[in-house]
Amino acid sequence: MENDDWMIPRRLHAAQPEEIHEQLKKQAFTIDPQFLRQRELRKQRLSPQPSRKGDPWLDFDRSIARSYPAFGDRMWTLGDTARWMIERTVEAVDGISIDQQKLLEVLPEIHAAFCAGEVSIFANTENDPVPRELPSETWSVYQLVIEERDGLIRIFPMNSSSSDYEQHLLNVRVKRDDVLQRWPARTEPRNLNRSTTVGAENQCRRWLAEMMKAAPSRPRPKDTVRQEGLAKFSGLSKRGFDRAWDTAIRETNARSWGAPGRRS
Repeated sequence: MENDDWMIPRRLHAAQPEEIHEQLKKQAFTIDPQFLRQRELRKQRLSPQPSRKGDPWLDFDRSIARSYPAFGDRMWTLGDTARWMIERTVEAVDGISIDQQKLLEVLPEIHAAFCAGEVSIFANTENDPVPRELPSETWSVYQLVIEERDGLIRIFPMNSSSSDYEQHLLNVRVKRDDVLQRWPARTEPRNLNRSTTVGAENQCRRWLAEMMKAAPSRPRPKDTVRQEGLAKFSGLSKRGFDRAWDTAIRETNARSWGAPGRRS
């Protein structure tokens, strides 16, 4: 398939063969019911296996996790991000299945975080194959939508003005560290102030990067820019500004902005 982020919807694969057939009919898919029956009879002839009642997708997840673990990747797909949000476990990210009902519940929160610039997102287009970071303003004209095809499901960004499911942003990737900071593991107490700080720091970094790109050899005094940044981005700390400053210099290679005498 043209997209590498297809997932298994658990509600579909938890059903019995006859139920699957009925669900697929409702979704305009077609499948031979005799094939489903033959598959069921073949399973019955196999030697007894450990029960997977209620969670048959675990075998898929474990197989994918052994071959293509995703949790340790620096950049996550939209599916990785959604699975983490729903379950907050390494196993969920490494797998390929997802609870479709819960996905519908978390999708607005993911979109809101993108709009607020709380996480960094990269993508390319057909005309520009180089992945580039998307400004938060992108998500005022793009929505995250769900597509089902052949029993699989995926998330992708669709232009709000588009009349069909044409995809303009390709290979969307989300910065893993930003996701883990914005939505920490459930064993850690959720700190809303920390989430706000992360979003402000990311916005400040982008602001600084634009400033440095515009004048790479004409740096401004760091103290002056820091005061502007602290006033501009609510929730930004002095330490957060310093991190954003150093990161922006590395990203833009504007080394003169970090030269001695310009730093406080």
